[in-house]
Amino acid sequence: MLEASLKHRSSFLHLSMIDPYYNTCPSEEEWNIAEKIARFLEPFFHITTLFSRSYYPIANLYFHSVWRIQVRILKELECEDQVIQAMAKVMKEKFHKYWGCYRVVLSFAIILDPRYKLQLVEFCYERLYGNDAVSRAKILHDKLHVIFKGYLQHSTRNSSTMAQRPSCGTPDCDTRDELEGFDTFTSRLVGPNTSKSQLDIYLEESRLNHREHENLNVLGFWKEQCHRFPELSLMARDILSIPITTVASESGFSIGGVKTRNFLDFI
Repeated sequence: MLEASLKHRSSFLHLSMIDPYYNTCPSEEEWNIAEKIARFLEPFFHITTLFSRSYYPIANLYFHSVWRIQVRILKELECEDQVIQAMAKVMKEKFHKYWGCYRVVLSFAIILDPRYKLQLVEFCYERLYGNDAVSRAKILHDKLHVIFKGYLQHSTRNSSTMAQRPSCGTPDCDTRDELEGFDTFTSRLVGPNTSKSQLDIYLEESRLNHREHENLNVLGFWKEQCHRFPELSLMARDILSIPITTVASESGFSIGGVKTRNFLDFI
C-alpha cells in the first residue's frame, strides 16, 4: 500500500491543488516518513510472502530468511530516525518472542544445501555474535552428526535383518553369518577404523556456486546423490521436506474486521 501510494505522490499533490475539498494530502515530511517505512518493511514483506506461499517452500529457506530479519532489525535500532527506531524496538521484542533461538532441525537444512553448507552458518553467526560464531556453529555441526549417526544405525539394523534371512529353501541350510560382528570389530594392531563418514565427505567437498545455481532444486540434488550418500541423502530429504509454515498467506491475515495476525504466529 505504501509503495502504491508513493508512486502517485505527485498525483496526490496535484489533486490537492485543483480540488478544494481534498484537504488530507500528506505533507512533505509525512511522505518522507512513508518512504523510509516502506524501505524498512520491504524485506519483511518479501520474506512473509515467501514463507506463506500455498505450495509450502522447503526448509532450506528458513535459516537465511530469519537471519536477514534479525540483521535488519538490529541495523534499524541504530537508525537516527526516531519513528523507524521505535518500530525496530517493538519488532525486536516480537522477534525474540518467537525466534529467540533458531530452530535447530530447520537450521540443519541450510547446511544440507550444497550451495551454502556450514560456511553460511558461520558467516551469519559472525555478523550476529562475533567471537561466539564458531562455537555456536560447532553446536549445530555436532548435533547434525548425532542425527546422522541415528540414520546410520537404522540402516545397519535393516541390513543385518536382511542378512539373517535364509538364502536357500532347504531345512538344512546353514544361515549363520561367519563374518557376523566383523563390521564392528576393532583391531588391536591397526587401531580403529578412521574412514570419514558420508557427512564429513559432503561437508569437506567444495560448495556449489550459489550465484550460478540460484535456482537449484535441492531435493532433486539429494535424489541424484542417493548412490554416493545413501543414508545422508535420506536424512537430507527428510529434513528439507519439513514445511516452514503450515498456513498459506491468504489464511494468515484477516480482512473481515478481525485483528490482523502476524505470520510468525504460525511458525
